[in-house]
Amino acid sequence: MRPGMRPERSGPAEAVYSGAEAARYSGSARMATTQRHLAERALHLLALPPGRLLLDIGCGSGYSGAALEREGHAWVGVDISTEMLRAARAANRPRDLLAMDVGQRLAFRRGMFDGAVSISAVQWLCFATKAGHDPEKRVRQFFRGLHAVLAPGARAALQLYPEQPGHMSMMREAALAAGFSGGLHVDYPRSE
Repeated sequence: MRPGMRPERSGPAEAVYSGAEAARYSGSARMATTQRHLAERALHLLALPPGRLLLDIGCGSGYSGAALEREGHAWVGVDISTEMLRAARAANRPRDLLAMDVGQRLAFRRGMFDGAVSISAVQWLCFATKAGHDPEKRVRQFFRGLHAVLAPGARAALQLYPEQPGHMSMMREAALAAGFSGGLHVDYPRSE
């Protein structure tokens, strides 16, 4: 990945987060701190009591999942990059991790999860990183699938970096069409 380039513009996530990039990412103290902070913020927004089963969408090397564990939650992580999942398993902890493209479908039982978090992952759906990718269709599929696997009344906190206002509109419309309600919270309004 070229320095300064958004990873979503570099190619498919499973190619961008190859073995070398996954090792660099999982060994970065800066990424660990950032991911932990963002996961803690997502948990704060969810306001769930401990002991819940959460879905970590785009779990990567497991940084956000570790924050979920510290707060007393069980979690299942999904990521498209098998190399990032390998890094998450290297922590010598029993973790339920699955390689999955969340823009196709979420292969879980209906109502299985008490909540969901996603840190820095959902924005990938807004880009056609492979031939045949239709971002609007992938975003709609993601939100329909997420709504289906959450228990009635469950919530999701999705932290993302939209590149343009149209990406947020696309996500908002897809979330509402899938049955979600709620809102958008901007923590850093002056951020690029």
